[in-house]
Amino acid sequence: MIEHYRTERAAGAPLLVRFFGGEPPNDAQVEALGGLPFEIRVRPDLLPRERAAELQRQGLQAVELDAHTFHRPALIEAGRPYSPDLVRQMSRTLRGMGLRVGGVLTIGLPRSSHETCLQDAAEAAQLWSTVRLHPLLVLRHSRLRTWHEQGLYAPLRVGEAVTTVLEMMHILEAAGVTVTRVGMQPGPDGFGKAVAGPRHSSLRELVEARRVRETLMAQLQAAGIRGGAVTLRCHPADISRVKGPLQQHIRDFRARFQLDDVFVRADDTLVRGTFRVEITS
Repeated sequence: MIEHYRTERAAGAPLLVRFFGGEPPNDAQVEALGGLPFEIRVRPDLLPRERAAELQRQGLQAVELDAHTFHRPALIEAGRPYSPDLVRQMSRTLRGMGLRVGGVLTIGLPRSSHETCLQDAAEAAQLWSTVRLHPLLVLRHSRLRTWHEQGLYAPLRVGEAVTTVLEMMHILEAAGVTVTRVGMQPGPDGFGKAVAGPRHSSLRELVEARRVRETLMAQLQAAGIRGGAVTLRCHPADISRVKGPLQQHIRDFRARFQLDDVFVRADDTLVRGTFRVEITS
């Protein structure tokens, strides 16, 4: 398989392998790479420093810690056999070795809250260079499904997940941390065993649309607009985010600022995420 990708890859283009699993790759798996650089995603308690150093000598470049949260009560409830202190220690140790370090945070865990998720983001901002944000889904035949059916656990709704994720992204990005993914990637059968929770195939797009809405609300407010019509200019790729799901943002702008019309126009002189508000009447 590796040789297939070597030959298919354009000449001179780098090839990087990633291992996603609870445990780090074994020696046979690493040897099969033939010297290619690689990255791993591991559970924090399954990567001793000595093993990390050995893997680094074999080409390891980055480690993503499947931490879930720094909130101890939530880790205990989830049955995770490690503490927040271990995650912090591992993160600093790996960084001190010269490895790039990232992590995974889960939103909506039992015994967590919006506030503890923001605290997670603040901690991660001090330790990691990349973060994946995964709102928790309730899976069929899981303990969480039983709790949900018994009324002991209420999963986040999509809107709640969007609110929390966006505020976490504000904290992380302000510290220079890259959010590499929001939400789970649906498979051929959609979300498969997921029976409840914020299931959405484009959760990040909802988050980015909410961000755009907040930005434009602030610009319209600052312009002191009341009544009449406005034109909102944006990069062509941002048009759907400006309009919002099912044109909801347009309706919100009209209601909030008593507007007769809101026009959205593409402007390729603008970079993504920047907007120009023009009073048109």
